[in-house]
Amino acid sequence: MPAPRQSPRLLWVEGKDDDAVTQSLCKVHDIPQVFKVHPKNGVDELLETFFTGLRAPGMERFGVVVDANGSAQARWESIRGTLEAEGYADVPKQLVSHGMIVPGTPHRPLFGAWIMPDNAASGAIEDFAAKLVPDGDALWSHATSAIDRIPEAHVRFPAVRRAKAQIHTWLAWQESPGSPMGQAITKGDLDARAPLAEAFVGWLRRLMVSDVAEIESTP
Repeated sequence: MPAPRQSPRLLWVEGKDDDAVTQSLCKVHDIPQVFKVHPKNGVDELLETFFTGLRAPGMERFGVVVDANGSAQARWESIRGTLEAEGYADVPKQLVSHGMIVPGTPHRPLFGAWIMPDNAASGAIEDFAAKLVPDGDALWSHATSAIDRIPEAHVRFPAVRRAKAQIHTWLAWQESPGSPMGQAITKGDLDARAPLAEAFVGWLRRLMVSDVAEIESTP
């Protein structure tokens, strides 16, 4: 049997959590299913191979969602270097808060990048989810305090994973304890209408759904 035809509009994400969060936000916001989301096996694989998506025959729109993991700007510079090597012109040097979109070329697709959590902070998908915790949620402060009270000698996670420990502690205290982040969005534990969620969804619409003229008029 012939291989299935690849979608001409494709979004690569780091892994299953990113996939589930993206799919849940798309469902809540009724984003048309005109593109596919493809989870990779971590950020290294994604960054080392995303040029293949840029080169794929028939690709119209292609995007990546990756964690900053230290420096959002450094992450973007790595992506930018690949774009320039692939023939993209005038690729912006600085990140913008509403997500990156770079016009395509005659041989390369329209491209977009979102650096988790917000194209500025040095976090990850869990930091993004933390911004979706409803304002004033009492359990969030308890989750924060619980993490802070762990004696230093007993802390088993590195400092860069603190947000992950915090969000999963909070999720463990919901009506259905321990739901993954994507399910928590669908069920309403996490607020899909929070400002950061709206910003991410807006970027996704511009990248995958909007007319090119509309994209080009976005500041």
